[in-house]
Amino acid sequence: MTNTPPQLDLDAVRDGLEAAVAEAAAAILDVLDQSQIRVQHKWGEGPVTEADHAADDVLHRRLMPLVEGVHWLSEESRQEAPLIHGEPTWVVDPLDGTREFLRGILEFAVSAGLFAGGRLLLGAVALPVQGQVLSGLLSGERREARRNGEPLPALPLDGTVERVVVSRHDYERREIHRQIPYAVYPCGSAAVKLAHVATGEADVYLSTGPRSVWDVAGGAAVLEALGGALLTYGNRPLELSPQQVRVPAYVAGQPEACRTLLRRLGAPI
Repeated sequence: MTNTPPQLDLDAVRDGLEAAVAEAAAAILDVLDQSQIRVQHKWGEGPVTEADHAADDVLHRRLMPLVEGVHWLSEESRQEAPLIHGEPTWVVDPLDGTREFLRGILEFAVSAGLFAGGRLLLGAVALPVQGQVLSGLLSGERREARRNGEPLPALPLDGTVERVVVSRHDYERREIHRQIPYAVYPCGSAAVKLAHVATGEADVYLSTGPRSVWDVAGGAAVLEALGGALLTYGNRPLELSPQQVRVPAYVAGQPEACRTLLRRLGAPI
């Protein structure tokens, strides 16, 4: 069984997606090299820069032609039509980690995911400074993840937890590391933290939420393709959807590693 629409060449779309996020990452670096960066503020949401808009323009131009009749949901641009459940939809955060970008902290990313048939089919995360593009493909029993075109190994199955990554705000302001009985380190963007788990830099990402679906769609596809998952604190799979922008608190990683952390934190699982 496959959940891929029959008219969709998923391999070709994945190639196009990887190229698109790489070009968006280059656009962000071009802005970063400028002597001055234009910044606006979205009421109640925080800053948005010309780098956000430049990356968004690249993604819209490159991604929309890849899938016929696809919808568009981005943090930084207007929805062009109502989103319809099951119909193909790109979910995009052109610059996840804008605050880090402005502070000169190199923890920001481009994130994009493709939903169709009510499921996440493809996702990619570009790490501009590191020069990396991670992608994940999910179709029926087919699960493939790669970094810069090379396959990534599946996540370990033993449930071991040694390092946990958390948000910089949780670490610096809430001192959440004092409540976690493992080595803990802070990081900015949610997409970067998901990439860290996918590449083995962390075993679990603990998110206290809430987040938005565009923050996590790209990294979630990569993680799921490696045998990972996003779980609620109640040990239930987190169902992502373009129709539900708000994402509650979750843990991300190989499921047994996530449960190990939840048990140590006293979660009712």
